[in-house]
Amino acid sequence: MGELLRLIKKLDIRGLLLEKTENEAVRFFRYLFVGGIAFVADYGSFTLATLPLGKTGWGLAGATTVGFLAGVTVNYLLSKRLVFTQSAVVKNPAAEFLFYGLIGLGGWGLNVLLMLWFETLMNVYLAKILVSLLVLVYNYLARRLLLYRK
Repeated sequence: MGELLRLIKKLDIRGLLLEKTENEAVRFFRYLFVGGIAFVADYGSFTLATLPLGKTGWGLAGATTVGFLAGVTVNYLLSKRLVFTQSAVVKNPAAEFLFYGLIGLGGWGLNVLLMLWFETLMNVYLAKILVSLLVLVYNYLARRLLLYRK
């Protein structure tokens, strides 16, 4: 945490986002940054998809899926560059992408289930923000512990 605070205090954008690091706090900060960009892609696509598909039931599940696909694509591309720069436990790039996608599929399932549950409790657009934060933590931990562990 000390290195992250030092980089933030110095406004060292290069150190915060681009230079190699083994510091877990800096890595998680980067994942939050990447997640924020992926969230914009996810939320924007989700919002647009609710127009023709609807905001309840299967329409909501479809819109959530559209948003997820946009978000996971952006997340993978940026994470490989900024967050998970070390080699994966699987050495084949195609297998790495498949494993990344399978973890993402778990996140998608969690996303859809939570959205269907939260639709009865609150506004779906507010629910999408809350669910996205929960799934972000799941995705980081799963990818870090299963695919990019030391």
